[in-house]
Amino acid sequence: MSIRIMLVDDHKTMLWGLEKLIEGGGADLQLVGTASNNDTALQQGAALKPDVIVLDLDLEGRSSIEILPQLLQDSGARVMILSGNRDQGLLTQAVRLGARGVVSKEAPADVVLNGIRAVARGDMCLDPALMNALLGQLSAPAKADPEAARIASLTPKERKIVAVVVEGNGAPNKELASKLFIAEPTLRNNLTTIYQKLGVANRLELYVYATRHGMTNVTA
Repeated sequence: MSIRIMLVDDHKTMLWGLEKLIEGGGADLQLVGTASNNDTALQQGAALKPDVIVLDLDLEGRSSIEILPQLLQDSGARVMILSGNRDQGLLTQAVRLGARGVVSKEAPADVVLNGIRAVARGDMCLDPALMNALLGQLSAPAKADPEAARIASLTPKERKIVAVVVEGNGAPNKELASKLFIAEPTLRNNLTTIYQKLGVANRLELYVYATRHGMTNVTA
């Protein structure tokens, strides 16, 4: 069966080149869609359910890191980062958030294609030029979380709300309030307080923050 691929890049020339690369890459590769920004990537990923999403980190001035958890959840796909960005911290963060591969835009065509195949099989695929630095950072002792004070400011009830919001993954407030056994206006008020404490603006940012800081399995 062919590997169904979605490409996400905001540079038209790069996107065109990737499309041609996939189309000529072999009978086992099938291009099913493209996107050029975060919003379209989320919409297309959820609608198309590709096997592999080839994702650029910089999309129209925004980082795709902020949508990576939701993109993985909604699409069910495996993600391979194909980026010109050499920021080791950012690339490591992408891997920690669930990306299965990191390949440089400077890599040869066969490296890109074989990276897609490896990720589709469930393997990790890291550009050799990045592998040592990435593995070094991933295996380094964890540093104190600078957000620890913010997280510690949450009450047990607020931490439970965060976990339910993440678990709900886009569910309406009415449904979340029902799960928490509170009124919907009460939930909205609690969320406003949580946003202020954690320095986030909305539920998407809360989802990314909670995933990044391991707040997804909190029990009451």
